[in-house]
Amino acid sequence: MKKLAAAALAVMMCMASTAVSAAGVRSAQKGNAVFDFGDNAFFSVRMYRGESIYLKLDTDYQKELAERVNELTGQEADRFYCFDTGEQSFARTGELFLAAQEGQTLYQIEEDGMLTQPEAEYAKGLFVGKDGQRISGYLIRTKTLGCYVVAE
Repeated sequence: MKKLAAAALAVMMCMASTAVSAAGVRSAQKGNAVFDFGDNAFFSVRMYRGESIYLKLDTDYQKELAERVNELTGQEADRFYCFDTGEQSFARTGELFLAAQEGQTLYQIEEDGMLTQPEAEYAKGLFVGKDGQRISGYLIRTKTLGCYVVAE
């Protein structure tokens, strides 16, 4: 994972919630906050001094949702990424990376329960995990983090 600016903020969490601020950024400067969710997901977004955000990721397997994915697509749900920002939103577009294997499909779960395929690019070995292994997955440019499912 690249460190993007001297004021980069690293937040380590897995199924935890936190409020993050760009307090380390000098006045009128900007830096990228990089949220690392245990080598499963990364979100990098530009933040300015004084900005803060609540961010939570739930990766629990959701049986009812998995059944819906199978019903709509004929595919088996492999993993879920459901973000909660506590009704807050990001001021700028960031890059969301979700770990997935080659050949798997990424769907976004809309508020009405429908599945859509977000504009995403599959990237091989984009990040290096804590164990030194390269992580591949989908890269999405977005301002709004939602609920996603990786299926095969």
